[in-house]
Amino acid sequence: MLYEKFVECLENDDKANAVRIALDALETGKVGIVELYTELLMPVQNKMELEERLESVAIWKEHFRTSVVRTVMEYCYPRVVNEGLRNSFKKGRKKIVVFCPAEEYHDIGARMIADFFTLCGHQVYFLGGNTPPEALMQAMVRLRPEVIAMGVSNYFNLIAARRTIEDVRKILGKNIYVILGGAAFKDNLAVVKEIGGDFYIDSYDVVARVSEGWEINETGI
Repeated sequence: MLYEKFVECLENDDKANAVRIALDALETGKVGIVELYTELLMPVQNKMELEERLESVAIWKEHFRTSVVRTVMEYCYPRVVNEGLRNSFKKGRKKIVVFCPAEEYHDIGARMIADFFTLCGHQVYFLGGNTPPEALMQAMVRLRPEVIAMGVSNYFNLIAARRTIEDVRKILGKNIYVILGGAAFKDNLAVVKEIGGDFYIDSYDVVARVSEGWEINETGI
C-alpha cells in the first residue's frame, strides 16, 4: 500500500506528498530505514530505469522522480550515519569509495549501496556520478581505500569500468576488493568477473553478507 501510494504521487508529479508519505512511514515506525530503501525507494528506482530503457517516460519526468527519491534519502542520511556508528566497531569494517565512472550519470543506485555500507559500519566516501578518471585516481591516492564500489547502469560503459578497475589496481594493488552493481550486470553476471570485479551487489542483504565475509569472493556472483 505504501509503495502504491508513493508511485501514484510520482505519476501525478506530486513531490510534496510523495516525500510526506515516505517520511511519515519512517517517522511513525511503519518501516525502518532498510525497509524504506528496499521496499519503496529501490523498487521505484528500478521501475524508472525500466521505463527509461523502454522509452516510456520523458527524460524530465525521470529526472523529477529521481529528485524525489534523492530528497527522501537525504532526509534519512542522519539516521544512516547514527546506525553506522553503532556498527563501526564490528569486525571487517573497511574504508570504501563508492562512485560511478566517467559518462555514467545514474548514481542513485550507487548512493543507495553507499548508504547500505554506511549502515553496516564502514567508512564510506560517495563521489557521485560521472567521476572523471583523473579525479578518481587522485581520490585513490589520497584516501587509500580498501574497497571500491562502482555503479554502472549503461552496458556501453563497461569498457570504461574495466579500465577504471585496472587503473585503481595499479595504484592500490591487486588485493583491493572491487564491488560492482547496476543494470549493466543484471542479465549477465559473468561480466563482473570478466572486467575484474569481486562482488556483484544489488541489495542490503548482500551488503550485510559481504561485510561479514570479505574472504568469500563469490558472494553475489
